[in-house]
Amino acid sequence: MSKLLLRLILLFSPLFEKAGIDTIQLKNILTIKLLIDIRRPKGIAGRTKPKATTGASSWGVDILTIVIGCLYAALLLVFKKPLVGQTVYFSAFMVLVSLTLITDFTTVLIDARDQYIIAPRPVNDRTVAMARILHITIYVMRLALLQGFAGIVITAYIDGPLAAPIFLVQIIIATLLSIFFVNIAYLLLMKVVSPQRFKDIIGYIQIGFTILIFATYQLLPRLIRTSVMAEFDMMAHTWAYFLPPVWIASLNEVLVHGGRANLITSLMAILGITVPLVSVWFVAKVLAPGFNKSLAIISLSDGVTTTTPESKAVKKAGLLDKIANLIAPDPIENAGFRLTWKMGARSREFKMAVYPQFVFVPIYFVYSVINGAGTLHEKFESMQHGSTYIILLYLCSLVLAAVLQQVSQTPKYKAAWVYYALPIVKPGKILAGMFKAVTILYFVPYSIAIGCISVAIWGPKVINDVILAFFLIQIYGIIMALFLVKGLPFSRPVMVGQGGGRFIKSIFIMSLAGGFGFAHYILSRWEMVIWICIVPAILIYWLMLNYYKKQTWDNIVINEID
Repeated sequence: MSKLLLRLILLFSPLFEKAGIDTIQLKNILTIKLLIDIRRPKGIAGRTKPKATTGASSWGVDILTIVIGCLYAALLLVFKKPLVGQTVYFSAFMVLVSLTLITDFTTVLIDARDQYIIAPRPVNDRTVAMARILHITIYVMRLALLQGFAGIVITAYIDGPLAAPIFLVQIIIATLLSIFFVNIAYLLLMKVVSPQRFKDIIGYIQIGFTILIFATYQLLPRLIRTSVMAEFDMMAHTWAYFLPPVWIASLNEVLVHGGRANLITSLMAILGITVPLVSVWFVAKVLAPGFNKSLAIISLSDGVTTTTPESKAVKKAGLLDKIANLIAPDPIENAGFRLTWKMGARSREFKMAVYPQFVFVPIYFVYSVINGAGTLHEKFESMQHGSTYIILLYLCSLVLAAVLQQVSQTPKYKAAWVYYALPIVKPGKILAGMFKAVTILYFVPYSIAIGCISVAIWGPKVINDVILAFFLIQIYGIIMALFLVKGLPFSRPVMVGQGGGRFIKSIFIMSLAGGFGFAHYILSRWEMVIWICIVPAILIYWLMLNYYKKQTWDNIVINEID
């Protein structure tokens, strides 16, 4: 498949040559990259997997991709007007392709390792940049064709067999548009911001895109009535003329349903064909110059933090010192607190894994509220007069669980040798400092925000519930840390999977949060009982935290560091 796609791409060699690209060098670079990829074990979207990977997992990924394509290909059957149905379909298609690009292929675009071989050679910026983009295109195109397979079958069923090859062309155009729009945005960022800032922005884009996809998947089907959307007239709205999915869908309208086509749909179909070609020229002529220099700067910036004014740095350090000395007075515990605080605030991988959870909680809650019969106003009034705030409060346990599951993992775990070189008798003090750091840095501000929202909606009567829920979730967090977090802060490699025994244990421990929430719900009818329960909850939390401090090296999973 990769070799076939490479041959198809090289058919556009005359266009590449006009854009200043050396097509012979381009072909050689892509051939070598594909050869290296073939020899490297692969997972989903080109990611490297452990040596134990087998061919069965690759087939499993392909089947999963086809199933995902079947799910949103059903949109083609919902809408009575093919233009609207295909517009919605290609909107979902381009979003998923873009998400794949952002999450899986950003590192491929800005990977500077092969510059050690290419940079000394007489290869221009345009050729290097286009080789990177086309390398990504080959893999994304393969995934896109698998995702679009169900759409091709359904389109052939609706509009006849002749519509299938046209739909295949539409899939290719949609994929190319997604690739070039994302890469144009990246290359523009590389020109206007510093390398370190560029990496930060890309990280936040990845987080935002993940949140957007999750929110759209959960909430949009509940807010939109299918019967209304089935009669929706896309061309009655001027804003639709500027949407790339409409351009792509117009190809079907012009070539398959020519009797319904007009001047506007014909112009949009022309845009759907010409914009990808113009994008290639724009990337090669305008954005690619200076690409090698940008890659060199990015490679030199690895591990270098963004510089800040000295006064701000001193101010932040002073604030951290005050908090650390107040919360963790023991020297070893203080060191664990500071290390976790600083690493958690700087690590992009940690942010990528944790930050989306902060938004998932309100999305889960809104989903539980709007899922059911009645208008939104009726559902909101019913929510205000009920005890659903307890669900919101205990959903916060997902945030603490996500942070604790990630805080011991890092791709650069070999730097953890420093823990084992120091004369530390009780590593539990480092773990206690770690737990306090993630609590103060993440969970306390989030709990305050959720608590304020709860008080604003349900009134001051829920203040005691907020306090009790906070300490019960803290107890749950310590239990989770005792049984599931077996590593020191940022000392273990990122875990791809877990054994069956560990999985069952994690399910059981996570169910404790639901048990605490259910017990809280039963007691919530008695206000005074909630206030009384706060005292033993604080005492149990204090006792368990002190027990957590006494963890020995026998309780720590130590990884081999070569």
